[in-house]
Amino acid sequence: MHPKDFLRQNNTGKLLWQVFGVQAATLCLFGIAEHEEIMWSAFDHAGKDKVWCLYPNKNAPIKSVHDIFSKDLTCTLNKANGERTLNFILLDGTWNNSAAMFRRLKDRAKEVWGEEIPCISLSAGASAMHRLRPQPSWDRTCTAAAAVGLLSELHQLPQFSSLGFDNQAEAVENTLEVLLDALTKRRLRMGRSITRKERHSSNIC
Repeated sequence: MHPKDFLRQNNTGKLLWQVFGVQAATLCLFGIAEHEEIMWSAFDHAGKDKVWCLYPNKNAPIKSVHDIFSKDLTCTLNKANGERTLNFILLDGTWNNSAAMFRRLKDRAKEVWGEEIPCISLSAGASAMHRLRPQPSWDRTCTAAAAVGLLSELHQLPQFSSLGFDNQAEAVENTLEVLLDALTKRRLRMGRSITRKERHSSNIC
């Protein structure tokens, strides 16, 4: 998470704390050396093949959840079977700040692993938060909605279908709706518009 976004009232990354707890949804503040070292220590323990970043990196091949997990793999989340934790990085910040955080991740990955950090592309559509927080394009969304998309796509795979990811995705989505409702009511009390001008441009001339 970018430090400037930590106190934003419309920040959705903190919703993941509320739903999953700080152990499952670990926060790393960008630029805080101690946080970043703890994060990379966890990645080193898991192994580079168990770390992915949800980011539309157009300069490198991007795989979908299906591409990564639909092969004949024995991936599970059961530590008792010796499997390591799967780590998904969700960048939380404005798109400019997210680009800066992604560059930091890329540089560190090349330093530690000698290659770029692998990215995952989601097929999920726009979030309800588009109504209050316009995005540069419809294929970009808020952090909580990205988590919903990831959980939903994991649930569709046979090896993950019994883990309740669909219920977790629904819990995040419900929490996101509660936040949207609270922000909408706050705007109305302040006499402000509850619709925002769209920032993404149309391809139609």
